[in-house]
Formats: sequence, C-alpha cells, structure tokens
Amino acid sequence: MNLTIESNIKNYTVFFKNSFVFINELLNRHDPIFIIDENVYDLYKKHLINIPLKNIFLLKAIEENKTFEYTKKVYDFLLHLSIRRNSTFISIGGGITQDITGFVASTLYRGVNWIFVPTTFLAMTDSCIGSKTSINYKTYKNLMGTFYPPSEIFINEDFLLTLNELDFYSGVGEAIKLQLMKEDYPKNFNKILEKIQELISNEDCRNKYVYENLVIKKSYIDGDEFDLGRRNLLNYGHCFGHALETSSNYYIPHGIAVSIGMIFANCLSINRGLAIKKDVFFINNKILIPCIPLKLRMNDFNSDLLLKAVKSDKKRVGKYLSIIMPDDRFSMIKLDNVTDTEFLVALEQVKKLLFP
Repeated sequence: MNLTIESNIKNYTVFFKNSFVFINELLNRHDPIFIIDENVYDLYKKHLINIPLKNIFLLKAIEENKTFEYTKKVYDFLLHLSIRRNSTFISIGGGITQDITGFVASTLYRGVNWIFVPTTFLAMTDSCIGSKTSINYKTYKNLMGTFYPPSEIFINEDFLLTLNELDFYSGVGEAIKLQLMKEDYPKNFNKILEKIQELISNEDCRNKYVYENLVIKKSYIDGDEFDLGRRNLLNYGHCFGHALETSSNYYIPHGIAVSIGMIFANCLSINRGLAIKKDVFFINNKILIPCIPLKLRMNDFNSDLLLKAVKSDKKRVGKYLSIIMPDDRFSMIKLDNVTDTEFLVALEQVKKLLFP
C-alpha cells in the first residue's frame, strides 16, 4: 500500500511498512545523516543501533525550538560533518522534527535530498505530505518556511504504540478535520463519528485511516501545491488554533488547538447564517469536544491575546480577519471579512461550550 504525491518540485512516495527493517535499508542511501527526535531515539534505540552515532543529530522536538537559534545548531552539526549536496538527510520524528529538517534541507546548498519517517499520528495522518517546512519567529507561528518535499516517506504504525494520549489525540484532531472535509454530499456525520471512534479504539485499523486521510489531503493539494487557492481550505480550524497555541504558550498541542479552532469556526459560521445548526451541534458536541482529553485553562482564552495572534496570522489579506469555515453543505469556504466583533462573539460561544 503506497501513495504517490505529485509535486512541482519532485514527485515523492509514501510507503507503508509493517516492521522496522526499512531503517537498516536507509543506511544504504548515499551519505546518510540522521536527524532524530531524542525521545524517539531513546524509545527505539534497539531499531536504530546500527546508525553510527557520529551521524546522528538528536533533536529536542518542542515547539520552543522551532526557531532560527535552534535550527542553527542543526546547520553547525551538518557543516562539522563536511556534508555534501548529494548527502541524504533522514528525519525520524513528528511534525516539529519534520519542519526543522525540511527547512534545513531546503536551504542548505539550495536543496539537499531528505527522507521523512513520521512517528506521531499527527505527522502520519496529515503533515507528512504537502511539502511545507516552517519555523517560528518570535510569537509568529510558522512565519518562515519553504516548500520542499522529502523524496520518500516511510510510515510504520508501530511507532504509535509508545505515543502518549495527548499526542495521539492531537493527531485525532487533524483526522477529524480531514474526515469533515471529505467531499461527499450529503455528508454523513454519524458515519464520521463511527470512523473516529473506531480509529481511537482499534489499533489495527489505523493504517487504513492514515491512508484515507492522506488521500483526502492529496485531493486538496493537487494543483495547488503552493497554497494559493483551494489548499487554503485545509486551514479549517487553524486560524483560531494557531492563536490558541500561542496564547497558551503551547500548553494546548497543535491538533487539539485545531479541534477547538474548528468549534470556533463552526460557531462563526452559524452566526453568519451559513452552516446548519443541527449539524454544528452534532459535530461540536459529539465529535470534537469528546476528543479533547486535556484540562483546559480559562486564562488561555484571553480575548486580547487571541485577537492579537489571529491578526498576525500569515493568511490574513486585508484589514479584517481571514477564517476558513463551513457553509450549509459543510463544504469549506474562506472569508476575509470577519470583524473583531464577530470574533469576540464566537469566542464567548466557544468558552460556554468548553467551560459549561
């Protein structure tokens, strides 16, 4: 079971593996250098034992390290090894590891070949495809970045066996987003709920849903790799979600912030007279809220901080706010004329749902 992604830069393939044998096969790539999440290395050292230690950069994969300052350490490590343009970077970790490695690979020598091995559910089910790399700048999330896909992606769901609950549900948030965005009408929200419940409860079905979610995402990035049109719709839940990550100082992880961001966008859509109320009630209360296994803090929903963060979102194109939200068919649309007042009204509705 493989999936090929077409890219203007270079086509690449997602390979699904059922063992760790492929790790040793990667050692045969030309001049392989490994950038590995330090937690993943500790957990899976027995499968990584054949990699020469001198060729491993252990990356502390926390959001606070997605900066120029930390990324410089990766450049220094690579230059110390006297790497060449035909070297191969092999990145093993979640989305943060992916972002930093991809950014370095795209900028060093104007482009070095790299391979990605996602180890989190979020990276497997969503971020591994799409070509985006990014780092943060001050309080601006993902402000700096490039489009530069890996040449290959290897997915082994066995990595999920050691994933903690919070990180797993962070991936569930993105899975819900993609399932809600699948273009089949009329949409069967009960069926989506059943899929999410099976995904959570049945480890044996996860590869199936990872593949399905990547196919859905592929349908949005095909023909719009550089995020100039239709691909923008994949930011459903992200406009508010990114702001919430910032206001909570990353206490709320990305995928869970996206789940709350979808609740926000749904409320905003209802207020605009777009989405159907019974659909939004079902999605918010039956699908999204039950998948937030985190004790939320009211202080993280400070209206001034959130509004400031949303106004700095890179997708904003004018003096008003830009938000992706569902219409009456629950098909995504982008509105660039959301006012501060509308934002604050929807925020209060979200708070009432999350802090009853």
